Parts: sequence; structure tokens; C-alpha cells
Amino acid sequence: MHDYLLQSYVERLTKDDINTFAKTQGITLENNELDIIYDYLKKYWRTFYYGNPKDILEEIKGQLSETTYSKIETLYMQTKEKLN
Repeated sequence: MHDYLLQSYVERLTKDDINTFAKTQGITLENNELDIIYDYLKKYWRTFYYGNPKDILEEIKGQLSETTYSKIETLYMQTKEKLN
């Protein structure tokens, strides 16, 4: 059931949702960065939530600005700590 709820949420997630959340976290995304994050979240959300996304994060790192990547990585690590 938990997986189903997460999947349903991710399916309804929009780029505007991601951009709005990023702004509340002090992250300003360029359009191409928003597209990249949206695509990766939609495709790999299970890995981000359940697994080890190290390889995915390394792939993303080369596509985002240093500042954006750093903020997103920090936010991800803080969130994972809270969930565990």
C-alpha cells in the first residue's frame, strides 16, 4: 500500500510542483535543470526512496550547476536521515 501511495503521488507530480518546492528550499532551478530533475524523479523515484542512488546522483551531477547539485544533494541526505 505504501508503495502504491508513493507511486500515485509521483505520477501526479508536475514540474510546477518541483519548482515550487525547490523555491521553498532556497533552490532556483533553470528550465533545463527542472526538466532533468523531473525526468529523473519520474523514472528513478523507487531508487531514490528505497535504494542507493549514488550512480544516479553522479549522472545528474554533470548536468546541473554546482550550486544546484550541492543544495539538492544536501536536501536529499537530510530527508533520507529523517526517513530512517
